[in-house]
Amino acid sequence: MTADNLSNCEIVGGHRPPLQQDTHDSRMRSLFRTLLSLSVVHWLTSVGVVLTTASAVVFLALLFQPSSNPYFGIVVFLVIPALFVLGLLLMPLGFFLAGRPRIPIESARMSRLAWAFAFATLANAAIIGLAAYHSVGYMDSKEFCGTACHSVMQPQYVRYQASSHSRVACVECHIGSGATSFVQYKLAGVRQLIRLTTNTYHRPIPPAMNRVRPAKEICEECHSTDKVSEDRLKVIRHYGEDERSTEKITVLLIKVGSKIHKAHFNRNIEYSGNAPDPQTISMVTVDGKTYSGEGAVPSGVMRKMDCMDCHNRSGHDFETAEGAVDRAIAEGKLDRSRPFARRDAVAALLGKSPLEQQPAAVQQIYSANVYPAMSISWGSYPNNTGHDKFPGCFRCHDGQHSTKSGDSITQDCGACHELVATDEQNPKILKDLGIQ
Repeated sequence: MTADNLSNCEIVGGHRPPLQQDTHDSRMRSLFRTLLSLSVVHWLTSVGVVLTTASAVVFLALLFQPSSNPYFGIVVFLVIPALFVLGLLLMPLGFFLAGRPRIPIESARMSRLAWAFAFATLANAAIIGLAAYHSVGYMDSKEFCGTACHSVMQPQYVRYQASSHSRVACVECHIGSGATSFVQYKLAGVRQLIRLTTNTYHRPIPPAMNRVRPAKEICEECHSTDKVSEDRLKVIRHYGEDERSTEKITVLLIKVGSKIHKAHFNRNIEYSGNAPDPQTISMVTVDGKTYSGEGAVPSGVMRKMDCMDCHNRSGHDFETAEGAVDRAIAEGKLDRSRPFARRDAVAALLGKSPLEQQPAAVQQIYSANVYPAMSISWGSYPNNTGHDKFPGCFRCHDGQHSTKSGDSITQDCGACHELVATDEQNPKILKDLGIQ
């Protein structure tokens, strides 16, 4: 047998001579040498290759790793992809600065180089697309909104988690659908990032009533105004300042559907206030009819009333000291068998006695509502629903807003609710309804 026939025969052991494999390996080595020679034409190109390769490997390795640390997401979905793109930009910049090095025009080598660039382009596009997809998803998450700007948005995030909307993503209310809204709010995010970096943001963060989208695009996505909601029975539990913290119950029939919403829905109501979320309203216009407070001078910009003018804190409400203590006692978190439990707890929360001497439940109330670093204290964020703790309804329904002819906005209590029981210890209505 001649050497020329050796490649066509099987050798003892059943192995074919590795000529084809050697050819493939040599091509790969040649391709690697070609890419290596291109990568060292300038130091920026070398840095770009290292940066892109390393960031791609790290990104793919960490992509599906679970972590509860908010900064983990920032690094994986924002910082590493940014380094990857930076590396891609440095490579052609290095070629340009190197004076456009001549590349051998051998057809076989050019073919291998073209295939290498095509493969690298597809791989880079896939990595960039994957990073962009996960980055957008991460930036839209409530964890990013609440924890990335930790010191600034932590108070809002804590209260949001305790709200009835805690399962609704922040972007559902704060960012609209479509590319225009996305770009608009992301640009606003850049401005906020600059303020955060330069430490020039407001303390406390002001309400965004003048920038928030209308309720038709937010609230009415879930809460339809076409369906009249039913009236509701509201049970309010207060506790006295006496030694036993005696429970006093008030029961109200709130005419949500039959009166309140009917009076405000499907009407053109506008008002002028002293701030984006005003506690003083100088003028109200209802279907073209103007009501002004006595001696009031219109101030600010006229705003069309919608759901959020009353339900302004539905996503992240801050409590009052008294209300928070009453709730804690009603939920059994604070033992009112302790002498003067309610009185002492409220005093401690208001800074009139040492907080550290109070039970953990009281200290938790304080830490969830008071943030000195952000200048947030009791009452920093008024809730406009009702009129028990803040002016709320009385901003307009104060009996002082009237027309030139003498007509006034009603202040009749019975227009909105009926008192079924007032500060009773054992209201009969609750016994009849089987409510403890």
